[in-house]
Amino acid sequence: MKILEEFWYGNIQPNERDIVPNSRFAKLLKLVAKNEEHLTPMLSEDAKAVFEKLRNCQDELSSVSERDSFVLGFRLGARFMLEVMEDMDVPFIDG
Repeated sequence: MKILEEFWYGNIQPNERDIVPNSRFAKLLKLVAKNEEHLTPMLSEDAKAVFEKLRNCQDELSSVSERDSFVLGFRLGARFMLEVMEDMDVPFIDG
């Protein structure tokens, strides 16, 4: 199946990511979780509610940022392809 068909049928999820064990991303994710587990018991109920709102806003901000980066990257890749295709109109010269 071609990539556009795979995308159409939902077999490609550009927002999903495999987390590579021991990668920088995995280590930072683990550190965030550890610090959150350490911090949460220290907070009052009101502070926990505010912290939860902060986390939700941060999650949404990250989602918007990732989406925008994906769109910008896709557009840049498409522009590369357009330029490559334009150059293909030039006939090859056998020498």
